[in-house]
Amino acid sequence: MPLNPISLLFRRKKIFANKRVQLKYLTLLIVSMVIPLLFSIGCIYYLIFTIMAEQLGIPESIAYNLFPVVKKVNTVLAIGLPPLFLLLIWWGTILSHRFAGPLQRLEKELHKITHSGDYSHRIHLRKSDDIRPLADSINKLLYSLHKKVK
Repeated sequence: MPLNPISLLFRRKKIFANKRVQLKYLTLLIVSMVIPLLFSIGCIYYLIFTIMAEQLGIPESIAYNLFPVVKKVNTVLAIGLPPLFLLLIWWGTILSHRFAGPLQRLEKELHKITHSGDYSHRIHLRKSDDIRPLADSINKLLYSLHKKVK
């Protein structure tokens, strides 16, 4: 899809629009990935060693034959999880940017309006921004204030 000059003008240029907010949600995303991962790995090892070796009555010599299986599981996890984590962090950054970027712009525009007293100014966000309804409501409020002050 060709980009027109206006869409290039409004294109986001920074990875972190509001670093504090985005890092907060990325941390939440990472923690929500790591805790289930550690729980799953713990369950796998418990299943392999405790249940199979003790409860099924597998002799210790056979249990040691399970070590290659554990090594394969470790290899799959070591190869598969880092790209998955990077993909999820990238995706989380994009999602948080879709919220934090417009929020920062809204804050900046409101600061400009309150310091200039220019109620004719309007806040413009992209159609796809999640907080666009909030900006539209603020624009209606600014319109009402502009009519009263005029």
